[in-house]
Amino acid sequence: MDAELAIMRILHIGPGVVWVGSAFFAAFILNPRLRALGPGLETQVTASINKVWGPVVHGSAAITIIVGFLLISSTPGREFGDLFSSHWGWAIGIGMIAAFVALLFGGFAGFSQSKARRIDASDTVGLASLAMQTGVFEKLHASMALGAVAAMAVARWV
Repeated sequence: MDAELAIMRILHIGPGVVWVGSAFFAAFILNPRLRALGPGLETQVTASINKVWGPVVHGSAAITIIVGFLLISSTPGREFGDLFSSHWGWAIGIGMIAAFVALLFGGFAGFSQSKARRIDASDTVGLASLAMQTGVFEKLHASMALGAVAAMAVARWV
């Protein structure tokens, strides 16, 4: 393996670990605990965390996906024409689709969270509904991102 390919793999896998790990931590540990503390405290902490977490997770996702496209065209014996036409192509193609769907669910979670910040604190029913919606999107985001990792990992051996 040449140095360029090794560097691209590091630039693909490293940010991918940050993306998926932080999505799982947020969806299954941090945000459920914040919601349990109540909407007032949740909103304050989430707004503060998202100033840092948002750019980190979205930047990691973008780097992962962009470098992933570069890897497809740079990996010896592989190319875009192989997508969905070989075992490797199916695994990579499914991983790509899962990554984009994960991004979509992450965006939906962010929009729901943003919408909740604009609702009056006295609207407890509306806030509870948006909190549940956000939680579902967060879990779908993390799960689809993990599915993308699994598909990409399998691609190496099929």
